[in-house]
Amino acid sequence: MVGRGKDNPGLPVIVVNKEFSLERRRLTLAHELAHRLIDTDSLSDKDEEKAATLFAGAFLMPKEHLLREVGKQRNALGYQELIYLKRLYRVSGAALLMRLRQLGVISEPILTYAFQTIARGWRTQEPEELEPSSERGTRECALRFQRLCYRALAEDFVSLSKAAELLRIPLPLVEAGLKGPLVTDADYRQ
Repeated sequence: MVGRGKDNPGLPVIVVNKEFSLERRRLTLAHELAHRLIDTDSLSDKDEEKAATLFAGAFLMPKEHLLREVGKQRNALGYQELIYLKRLYRVSGAALLMRLRQLGVISEPILTYAFQTIARGWRTQEPEELEPSSERGTRECALRFQRLCYRALAEDFVSLSKAAELLRIPLPLVEAGLKGPLVTDADYRQ
């Protein structure tokens, strides 16, 4: 919890390491969100972790949608189909397989076989990551702060220079972000 002032309660904050894959960061964020939402008074630590993991899977891969995509029961899955599905839901391949097992789409033996064959090593190394390691932490960034800065600027709560300082970008870029692309006389003539 991050304090918000003398008399204000702490503000919950979830921080993830941008060095982890996008797939892992998304699952971690959903898992940690569950810890904030689930009433854990009656749960053991182990059951709380299990509930948070189940929540994360359901949050990122909704049952009805996933069942429409893969069917209610499968006897086998192919590598490319799993890659397409992990891209669709933006989750790790291992999490996808575990969610399919949880929903009863695949049996325990099929899950085991998948992890021994096409998904071998997926628990430690993500197949065909959604973002290259050189771009980690750049594909899905929180933009609320930037949006609120532009709102404050548009409403004249902050100056252009203060917005540039807060956003840590040059003043001309902030101005362009406020006003949009400038239209020249040549654009009107076309």
